[in-house]
Amino acid sequence: MTQIFQPHASLRGHYAGFVTRSIAFVIDLVLVVLTQVTFLLIVRLVLDFFGLNALAQAIFEPTEATDSSLLIVLLRWGLALFGGSVLFNVYVIAFWLLVNRTIGQAILGLRVMRTDGQPLKLGPAVRRVIGYYVSFFALFIGFLWILLDDRRQGWHDKLADTVVVYDWDARLGRRLREWLETHRPAVVAPVEPPDSRLQG
Repeated sequence: MTQIFQPHASLRGHYAGFVTRSIAFVIDLVLVVLTQVTFLLIVRLVLDFFGLNALAQAIFEPTEATDSSLLIVLLRWGLALFGGSVLFNVYVIAFWLLVNRTIGQAILGLRVMRTDGQPLKLGPAVRRVIGYYVSFFALFIGFLWILLDDRRQGWHDKLADTVVVYDWDARLGRRLREWLETHRPAVVAPVEPPDSRLQG
């Protein structure tokens, strides 16, 4: 019998792993930070334009007396983190509901969906965001769980009953493809018997 190897060069529909999802998350985080910084710059320009220089300086350039107050410093950082968190939450939920992926996930060719194959609705999307914070405050164990789970689900996926899959034909690297070819069971094709008419 002849052994025929049929390697799967495409990752479409496969569960996305930890590294790919982490890169997508970092891309989204950078986009949110850039958006927040841009917004603050616009606010500063608007305040300067309307002659509110004193207010702009109090917000963006506190004096030494103000800066020395630990309460004020913590308040400023707290507001910045809170604003960034709200912006991130709105961003990911909106994109999950509209196109089933964030910009970072789209760049990496990923899609978020329910385990039954249906797109996310508002409830699961909110639970998934809550799961982000649960995974974060659990010393990132919820994110690292992706490495151990058969369906590559983190705690946020478990909470929202979601999975992340490849949505386009992401191609395997040459070394990984060769490794899969040598370790995947071969598809055995039956060899047809010779035609009896050719036998003398």
